[in-house]
Amino acid sequence: MQSLWLLENKKEEYKSLRENKEVEVCIIGGGLTGITCGYLLSKQGYPVCILEKDTILSKTSGNTTAKITSQHGLFYEYLIDTFGKETAQKYYEANENAIQEIEKIIKQEKIDCDFEKQPSYVFTNEQDEVEKIKLEVKAVNSIGGDSKFVEKTELPFPHLGAIVFQNQAMFHPVKYGKALAQKIIEQKRNDL
Repeated sequence: MQSLWLLENKKEEYKSLRENKEVEVCIIGGGLTGITCGYLLSKQGYPVCILEKDTILSKTSGNTTAKITSQHGLFYEYLIDTFGKETAQKYYEANENAIQEIEKIIKQEKIDCDFEKQPSYVFTNEQDEVEKIKLEVKAVNSIGGDSKFVEKTELPFPHLGAIVFQNQAMFHPVKYGKALAQKIIEQKRNDL
């Protein structure tokens, strides 16, 4: 089964590297991380080359859940217990900053990628999991995060409880990534 994100977009061909090329930065991998890195470096004036053995955005990035969130399951209590509050806080802040940075890029570059702010939930229908969710809320809030335990949500199915993070986001990752790739190409033309 192919991802919705990949089905909706036509496959774009980029030039294969056929000769030696001199650049300051060579990025291996044309997923969202590689393309974002290339975009940010090109905006700073660095000539970049992104190498991808297949089609850009066709692997993990093209098969993602398309959510942009600081919430990755019940993870913060584990982070605090394993690496300490400072590390967990830095992880949380980095993810929150990423949401803001992606939104800023989308607005600045006028990227049509179905970006939308949404709450993010991890929910359960298991009574013994409810306490784990409540502990996760406590862990997140102890590092300055903003989460809540809720029994009622916008979700269209029954559940016993959930942790909710507000002001998270979703988007079309392939539209976003292809727009960034195009901006890299445009930046390169402007630099010539």
